[in-house]
Amino acid sequence: MKFLSGFESTHIFGSGKDVLDTTGHTERVEADLRLAAASGLTELRYSVPWHKIEREPGRYDWRWFDRAMNAMGDLGIDPILDPLHHTSFPDWLVGGFASPDFVKSYFRFVGAIAERYPWARQYTVINEPFVTTWFAGHEGTWYPYARGPQSFVPMLMNVVEAIVSVSRMLVERVPGVRLVHVDAAEKHRAVDDHSFGHAEFCNELRFLVQDMVLGRVGSEHRLYRYLVDNGADEQRLESFRESPARIDVIGLDYYSHCELEWCTDGRVFPNRTPEGLIPTALEYAERYRLPIMLTETNIRGYVSDRISWLKYMTEQCEEIERRVAAIGVGFEGFCWYPFIDSTDWCSLVTQARGNIDPQGIYWLDKFTLRRNASELSDIYGGLAQGQLLSADLPAYEFQPPVDHQLSALLPALEHWDWIDPGLKKADEIAPLPRSMGEGSAAWTARR
Repeated sequence: MKFLSGFESTHIFGSGKDVLDTTGHTERVEADLRLAAASGLTELRYSVPWHKIEREPGRYDWRWFDRAMNAMGDLGIDPILDPLHHTSFPDWLVGGFASPDFVKSYFRFVGAIAERYPWARQYTVINEPFVTTWFAGHEGTWYPYARGPQSFVPMLMNVVEAIVSVSRMLVERVPGVRLVHVDAAEKHRAVDDHSFGHAEFCNELRFLVQDMVLGRVGSEHRLYRYLVDNGADEQRLESFRESPARIDVIGLDYYSHCELEWCTDGRVFPNRTPEGLIPTALEYAERYRLPIMLTETNIRGYVSDRISWLKYMTEQCEEIERRVAAIGVGFEGFCWYPFIDSTDWCSLVTQARGNIDPQGIYWLDKFTLRRNASELSDIYGGLAQGQLLSADLPAYEFQPPVDHQLSALLPALEHWDWIDPGLKKADEIAPLPRSMGEGSAAWTARR
């Protein structure tokens, strides 16, 4: 199994900063990439910060990104380029996804990337398009802060048109291009009869972007009326059917919050009956018959918590790799994201406070932003270099608040030999910020 990682980059609207800045990656890009290469990583998901490169329409400043690309080229790292990570569009694009200029502006930008870096062969055209559009167009969490299906659906139409047109352009211009479509691997369950319809609707909605991009949404599709009733133009939908795009790999982003349980009062958290990634990954593999990849996972907690989550997810993916092979589908890799701790997901990246998110393979010192090695970074390097399997990883007892969050998962882990992390040296366990729980609460409130 191939192991990779990436660097969080989201543009924090209104602050003039992004997470590349608040984690210090902007200044330390070459050193960070050398650290990734030294860990045995030969492939990275890597964002192209559109909001920095094209600060004025049609005028590009490639100086910083040239540094990153030159370093990856020298180190033998193959990037999966990610030109739009969440809402990282430039400030001048008023309305973001809702702008009538979004599709043509983004097409122009990605075309410029392909021209400047013809050796780059892998792209994620838009990162998490469903989740991002939902937060920006339905929940009012991200710019342009719109709410409801009649805002969400027109934005989604723009996003899908951008994915389709840019993907087709890349296939034409970049020989051997590989298109990795990345979105959240959701699974919805009702815990009472009242919530069954809502859970079933959400289970259809999670596939909608992929279905539209691949030309599978016609009048017979279960969400066709939902789209048309909320502002989708039928001729535009038909154009997606007539001229679909290509997807080479279905990338699945899986976190504990990707399994959503519903009751009469709303979201049930923590989950009562978590199933893990395996059944959800098989659903995607069987629906699309395309190679799949775990493109993001992490847990917000102590280094010991992260090691145990890594053991769990590696175990899950080893089983997924066996099962999808039986139906003729490849499993393309495992990505712990991010490589270094992120920042400001405690506010869902709406405020640039520099709050450290304890998620990375390397943990950050909150005062100096020093990248700190730990047992986790040693283990991940061992996995990346093919020296370890899930069975070789230690299982540390989960600590608060992760123990509460994952309490219902423990029966599935009875085969593990648990270790008390309190027996470890104190300097091997990264501290947790006080704000750690805020982001989890905000994320689980979605829908």
